[in-house]
Amino acid sequence: MRKKNLEQVIVQTAYRLFEEKGFENVSVMDICDACDITKPTFYKHVNSKEDLLSYFFQTMTSKIPEDWYKYSDETNFWEKIRTGFCFFLEHVQSIGIDMYTATFIANLRSYKGTFEDIPSFKAEMLDLIRMGQETGQILNESSPEELYACGVALSIGYGGYWCFLNDPDHDLILDFVNGLRNSFMVDLNYTDPRFYRQPAKERP
Repeated sequence: MRKKNLEQVIVQTAYRLFEEKGFENVSVMDICDACDITKPTFYKHVNSKEDLLSYFFQTMTSKIPEDWYKYSDETNFWEKIRTGFCFFLEHVQSIGIDMYTATFIANLRSYKGTFEDIPSFKAEMLDLIRMGQETGQILNESSPEELYACGVALSIGYGGYWCFLNDPDHDLILDFVNGLRNSFMVDLNYTDPRFYRQPAKERP
């Protein structure tokens, strides 16, 4: 097995165990046993268990269904875009506040990239944003690249905010979707009411 492939296996296996048992309850030996490798092999690919936290964004690719991108002339492109970004936030929620906080800090120390660096996902999202603009669903006329970068920043930012609140019941996705919708200037005719928060009434 090539070095890069084995590294990916270690990372994906470790995150599966982290989700099942919690980061603190998984040892390096647990990861080695699950991967059928020795500790020396583990340390050839990864510096430490803590270092695995910096690979969080790379593990998101395993959470994206292969056919999610398919669309037709009747497609609600805004909803497809929302779904795409929400893959990340659902991944954040699945590992919990404590682990995502640790992950966030790990990426500050050793940057491994965000999902903006996943070429196929980025290309699909740019295409959906472009189609959303062409069909009048997205009214913001900024370039698809600028809007995508905005979406990435918002999703990471709201994930961090969720950690600061330290409230697992807080609706992270609703907050994010409303922020993204406002930034993209989405025609409300294309907005799923489940993800639409009415603006607060102005005080007299």
